[in-house]
Amino acid sequence: MKKIVWFVFLCCIMVGQPVWAQNKVTEQQKVEYDKGNRDQKFLKEYIEALKADGQTEILNGVVDEYLMVLPLNERYSGGNLSDFVEYITHMNTKTIVDIIENWDKLSFTEEQADKIVEKIDHVCKMDLFQVIMKEREDGKGPIMDCSSLQTALRKSGIPVSNVRRQTIEMWQYWQVKDITGMIGAFENMFVESEAAQKEKADNGVLDLETIFDGVILGSMVNYILEESNLEQCTKILDIMNLVVEKNDNSTFVDMIAKWKDNFEGKKMMIEMGEE
Repeated sequence: MKKIVWFVFLCCIMVGQPVWAQNKVTEQQKVEYDKGNRDQKFLKEYIEALKADGQTEILNGVVDEYLMVLPLNERYSGGNLSDFVEYITHMNTKTIVDIIENWDKLSFTEEQADKIVEKIDHVCKMDLFQVIMKEREDGKGPIMDCSSLQTALRKSGIPVSNVRRQTIEMWQYWQVKDITGMIGAFENMFVESEAAQKEKADNGVLDLETIFDGVILGSMVNYILEESNLEQCTKILDIMNLVVEKNDNSTFVDMIAKWKDNFEGKKMMIEMGEE
């Protein structure tokens, strides 16, 4: 019997849990939350219990709900801002849209503002990437609607990058199968806007991550490739030619050059009457 007790004790130590540890989240809290209890005090206690239990996957929704019941002047102050930065993990949360919409009304230090913008950029990028990877597995098209975020960004002065803004624009046009709109957003990302020019890195290339941005944009460009007519195909080819011409050599520009080759092949097939 003693050997069994010691074995259990050692196992608990190995996984970092004392034998007397108990979950901080109670069944009553789960029931109350599921029933719709959004009382400020209750949500705060529930958040602390979730943190203590390490249930970070649930915290996105609960933190989002809690912050939105607070007055605007308290919503992102002190520990609340820390919770936003640490636990908000999805781009369609109310708080991300709220910060974007109220950016000019909120007061942050330069460091805080940089953290918030970086957080929003990262969450948007990773959310879109994860949706695309999931959709590839089940063979469906994109199903995440970002219209609220798109609308908020269009009206806001928050310094979210032009790349991220145009990626979301392009994504939303993809939702409604608007090829012309997608091509317009692609153009604004690389060629047309002054913002696009300002965001170039020191080596003359837009600051895009090949892995994540490459997958997101690549999926949307592939859709354009499959569905575009001759006029649309010619338009995006012109844009890609400008991108390759105006940017220094980089992995991402090399990727665009490969996309360009595919569109040139598509254009040739259309002109030959094979599509």
